[in-house]
Parts: sequence; C-alpha cells; structure tokens
Amino acid sequence: MAAAIAATLEAQAPADLVVLTAATVDFPSRATRTPDVLVAHRPGRERFTPGDVLLAVEVEPTPDDRTSSPALYGEHGVPHVWRVTPDPPTIRVFALRGGVHQQVAASAHVIAHAPFRLQVDLGR
Repeated sequence: MAAAIAATLEAQAPADLVVLTAATVDFPSRATRTPDVLVAHRPGRERFTPGDVLLAVEVEPTPDDRTSSPALYGEHGVPHVWRVTPDPPTIRVFALRGGVHQQVAASAHVIAHAPFRLQVDLGR
C-alpha cells in the first residue's frame, strides 16, 4: 500500500519536492521516525530534519502508536501527517493547527490542496 501511495504522490508532486519511501526524520530530541512515505524539500538525501518534511505517511500497523507520531511531528512543525489503515482502506489526514495535529478528514479518497494539489484513492 505504501508503494502505491508513494507512486500516486510522486506522479502529482511539483518538481521541487521529493517523494520517498522509508526515509528517516531526525528530531532534535534525538528521536527518529521512518514514515512509510515522506514528501520533503531537499532531494538527494535519505535523512531529513522536521523542517524539510511537508508530509509524513504511516501505514498501519506501525511500530509507533496512533498518537505518538502525529504528536511528535506536530511538536516539531511537520505540517501534514497521514495515518493509513488498510482494512478498511482509510487515510486519516492530520493538519498542524496551533502546534498540534488535528484530524481534518478520514476517507479512502482524499483530495487536498496541501502540501500540494493531490488526489489519492485507496479504492483503486
């Protein structure tokens, strides 16, 4: 599922962004996360800081619980996080608001304008 999401995002991403699978985000607290899909500035890297990351996508099951990753990403300013469940196929969309990620949508079909105009349909 992560590979399909990455391919869909890559096909729609602007040229100045990179879509990667299994790239690492290094947080100042020495914590790290390796989301299944990452959209970031600064292509040509395998490790990123939170300031580079526009979207982190985690497909469940994940080694991190459902609340710790969005909270960590939010604390460090990552603007968008998706948590994806395969059964039933659902993308839970979190957006950064006031330093905290809040869930703004949950659907198998997502149309968004941020971090860029995109459309993802898990039903396909």
